[in-house]
Amino acid sequence: MSAQPLVGVSTSEVRRRDEHVTVPQGEPPRSELALGERYLEAVRTAGGLPVILAPVRTSAVDALLDRLDALCLSGGPDLHPHHYGAPEHPELGPTEPELDQFELALARRAMARGMPVLAICRGMQVMNVARGGTLCQHLPDLGDQVEHRRSKEGNGVVTHEIEVLAGSRLAKLLGATRLEVNSYHHQGIDELGDGLRVVAHAPDGVPEAIEGTSNGFVFGVQWHAEALAERRDQLALFEGLVHAGADRAQRSTEAA
Repeated sequence: MSAQPLVGVSTSEVRRRDEHVTVPQGEPPRSELALGERYLEAVRTAGGLPVILAPVRTSAVDALLDRLDALCLSGGPDLHPHHYGAPEHPELGPTEPELDQFELALARRAMARGMPVLAICRGMQVMNVARGGTLCQHLPDLGDQVEHRRSKEGNGVVTHEIEVLAGSRLAKLLGATRLEVNSYHHQGIDELGDGLRVVAHAPDGVPEAIEGTSNGFVFGVQWHAEALAERRDQLALFEGLVHAGADRAQRSTEAA
């Protein structure tokens, strides 16, 4: 890579003022956005420069993307079902509709312009809904063969295997068709969005990864790969994103 590409990382988690532990030397309680540092560490380790993305109005999304070379859609809360025309499930968790709007616009515009995109956990669900797909709002409805939200362990602990479709671009990127992953999600893909295909499943059949049907770098993984980036196969996802971003930046420079 001739230069370090700028990789935008979305921020989906909201910390309410009543969720803070205050100290005398700190700021007073307030609503804040939060992002796990492991996303940033993974991008840096892969050779990119991470840029934390604060939500902006949807009309400004293109101006934001103009300054980036690649995009990572991070994990976070449940996506509100009104974005795909479904009623609320009784077990729907807390949602952030304004953040949903921003990230859906971010995903749509990034994919429309051919920007490299890596979507993680909630990010994969956003990617799917952005392309017209729907979600299963409460995975326990599908059975208990796999416990997908393993909240008792940290998300750096692998909890089950997945099978990756042989011959898929994801299998080539990971260098494997079987993978140990962590599991920390409440929702999952139901109906698949346009221009996407499922390329990995959990043992119970729940989709664990998707990729774009075109040749660009468009991947979504349901597990938290950033928390496992010390593993060679997991870091490969971020290295692929960074290299694709660098290639895109180079082409833009040559065309200018």
